[in-house]
Amino acid sequence: MFKFALAIKVIFGLFTSSLPAPEIWAEPIPYFLDKQMGNYIAPHSERGPGHRGLDVLVGDEGIRAPQAGFVSFNDLVVDRRVVTIRSGDYRISFEPVCSDLVTGQAIERGELVGYLCEGEAGYKEHCEGCVHLSVRVDRGYLNPMLFFGQLMPSKIVS
Repeated sequence: MFKFALAIKVIFGLFTSSLPAPEIWAEPIPYFLDKQMGNYIAPHSERGPGHRGLDVLVGDEGIRAPQAGFVSFNDLVVDRRVVTIRSGDYRISFEPVCSDLVTGQAIERGELVGYLCEGEAGYKEHCEGCVHLSVRVDRGYLNPMLFFGQLMPSKIVS
């Protein structure tokens, strides 16, 4: 009976123990948190409406890598330039950003990624002078604020 009770406690502990907060990333632009315009809004379903990232007001300063990794994408998506950095399990994307980086190139934390640029003909900005920042894992999008120390992971409380 003791072994059974111990097994139940261990299994229950796996589901109720809190995960540590992720490592805090470097800000992609100076005073990043003060320049945030659009908030992350999780969709109710995988393909449902939502805002899967943050909009950040950007001036002439360049956008910098919040984490070390490698460039997994730097090309046109429909009508705007997108740069994606792969850092471990995370894919960090910026749009619209023009960059001289090439796919596969290693990038260090704090290294210049690129600059805000205009989209192609027909591109409609959803915020003037801003860059959209998103973070994805294989299961979907995450709120980027988690990685800048502004949110804590959820935990089950018994």
